[in-house]
Amino acid sequence: MELKSKFARVMYYVICSFVAIIFIFPLYYTFINSLRDIFSLPATLLPKGFHWENWEMAFTLIPFMRFLGNSLIILAISIPIGIVTNFTYGYALAKLRAPGSDFIFSLVLCIMMIPTFATQIPQYILFSKLGITNTWWIWVFEAIAGTPYIIFLCRQYLNSIPSALMEAATIDGCNQWQLISKMAIPMSKPLVAIVAFRLFNLHWGDYMTPYMYLSREKWPLIMALFNTSLYVLPGTNTRPAPVVNAAALVLAIPTIILFFLCQKQLQQGSVASGIKG
Repeated sequence: MELKSKFARVMYYVICSFVAIIFIFPLYYTFINSLRDIFSLPATLLPKGFHWENWEMAFTLIPFMRFLGNSLIILAISIPIGIVTNFTYGYALAKLRAPGSDFIFSLVLCIMMIPTFATQIPQYILFSKLGITNTWWIWVFEAIAGTPYIIFLCRQYLNSIPSALMEAATIDGCNQWQLISKMAIPMSKPLVAIVAFRLFNLHWGDYMTPYMYLSREKWPLIMALFNTSLYVLPGTNTRPAPVVNAAALVLAIPTIILFFLCQKQLQQGSVASGIKG
């Protein structure tokens, strides 16, 4: 019995190590090839030099600070508004139990099954008629509309909060906004963390929306990677792949850091979101 337990533990660590290697390898491959010589071909798995100037060019070949500022504007709009609206929608579906709430929740689940690309043309027509293309109002409207998957997470998590607590607070004289601000939100810190992280990840890496609606002057940082024609060596038509690799890692670093900082809250929020349905 003890031998079987040790064998199972060894196999567990072997499988975990194998999965970890699969996830880490793309980062390793990108990092190694971001340090090779600009004109060297093909890509390599082992370092053949450390050309840190590639990382410097990732910042200097493009108007980096302007693109970064545009990304921060999008995040500053999308994350706070998105947290408020998605949390409120989830709370309404979980706790208010108004007539038709189950039907509305079913619609949210159905919308989750619709590919994002299927709604882009109607959305573009709508925003064009409203006259808000090439403005930040697009992200305001998207944040107010909410994200179906995040609404689903909020509803599932808030379902795990005992209704008896809400009823007791209501008897003591709390209105709905007091229930949300003084009870639901303080008891849902892991949920707020996971919503903020998902919104950050969604908008930090979203290249299609800026590509459709914004002019080059308002492009966020992700567009520098999506449109690699921006990375051209002065006086040539060469697009240095190592510099593009360095730019990809620059874009990935904030998400990786944020994930490790919020890992505990993300795990708690993900687990609690599936407790009740």
